[in-house]
Amino acid sequence: MALVTLCPGCGTTFRVNAAQLQARGGDVRCGHCQRVFNGFTTLITVNESAIEYPQQPVAKGAAAEGYSFASHEENATPDGERTDAESPADLFDDEPVKKSSGFWGLASLLLALALIGQIAFANRTKLTMIKPGVRPYLERYCAFIGCQVPYPREIRQLGIESSDLQKNPVRQPEVTTMRAVISNHASFPQALPALQLLLQDAQGQVIASRIFTAEEYLQEEDKTRQFIQPQHEIDVRLDFDSTNLGALGYRLQLLYL
Repeated sequence: MALVTLCPGCGTTFRVNAAQLQARGGDVRCGHCQRVFNGFTTLITVNESAIEYPQQPVAKGAAAEGYSFASHEENATPDGERTDAESPADLFDDEPVKKSSGFWGLASLLLALALIGQIAFANRTKLTMIKPGVRPYLERYCAFIGCQVPYPREIRQLGIESSDLQKNPVRQPEVTTMRAVISNHASFPQALPALQLLLQDAQGQVIASRIFTAEEYLQEEDKTRQFIQPQHEIDVRLDFDSTNLGALGYRLQLLYL
């Protein structure tokens, strides 16, 4: 009995043996068209006497129907050995067959994109400091994966340009109004800071302290503001009850909570 397999690409039939097929999981390369296919899928067993080797090529499919096995455009000797360069030995290369190169290329690309995405996620705030123009793209990315792009908080690059603390003893003697101008000296937008107001007595000792968030000190028209643009200023106004405090001085400082 002989084992014979058929190339699905060009219809060439080949005599093979089980050891060759099992050595590579059934993968063979056609010596005629160089196509790689699984020899087990078209494998049949025939009697040695049923194998014919005609000198002329046969049409695809004829071999399977009449058990006449011959390759296309090749010479065969009566004992079944091929005499041209495309002998059965060409079916099994010394080098492993490279398969699914397109799949691995795509997989590598996806892994690279995933790695870039992880780096962008971990350093998204720093990236906006280095290149402020990337913020819209990072925000779209975060909208997709469900995160946010926080604004930088470089407190040393913020400053209080001016401030003033006043009372109106005629109209509202119990209310003290504080005004200030906060400036962002950075080259990138920054998150709005909190303001800490410290009231002092005549000796400069702190007698009261309070922290105000951006929602408390922003003007009404700026309530939706989330950040300070680079090289820009914002005006701050605070009205608070200073009854019985007796403050004669104050300090104002910026901080991030």
